[in-house]
Amino acid sequence: MKIIEKIHLKFFIKSGFPYAQYLKEKGALRRQGTDCFIVKNAGLPDGYLTSIGNNVWITDGCQLLCHDASVIMLNIRDASHLDRVAPITIGDHVFLGNRTTILPGITIGSHAIVGAGSVVTRDIPDGEVWAGNPARHVCTTESYRNKLHAATQELPWYPLLAKAGRHVFDPHLETKLRKARLAHFFSSDPNTLKER
Repeated sequence: MKIIEKIHLKFFIKSGFPYAQYLKEKGALRRQGTDCFIVKNAGLPDGYLTSIGNNVWITDGCQLLCHDASVIMLNIRDASHLDRVAPITIGDHVFLGNRTTILPGITIGSHAIVGAGSVVTRDIPDGEVWAGNPARHVCTTESYRNKLHAATQELPWYPLLAKAGRHVFDPHLETKLRKARLAHFFSSDPNTLKER
């Protein structure tokens, strides 16, 4: 990578949607859908073996490892020629929580959620929530979504969300939400309503 491109990447391309678009334009992954969110510190060392669908979220510190580098140590130790490389495939509408690790050869189906800190050692079917080390099935994505929906409707700031339409990130709405959340969670604290 040329120095100008490194500077451009560091200072002018923000993490998240812009970084995902940058990777797509560079052809960094074998296949990349639309509306993806990828943070800059996600580990994607084997992009040529990594395929992701539409609306895939790869959050802070995630590692998508299409290789097992331990074979290098074994090859040196044993004067052998071992290799362990396999593609990673991620479907559409998938969320990988912070610091998730995906091991070689894994397929994550569409409409899946992987909890923060998980180590995915087995394929994840469509429409499931998995978490843990090693990651295990928790529930369906639909049951998780329904539980969140019911809980969200009980929040004092739900009317703000409901009238905003599609909730991704709106800086003006976020300011109102932050104030409402502070008032709700820390109403007995005299410093609650001070701007932060």
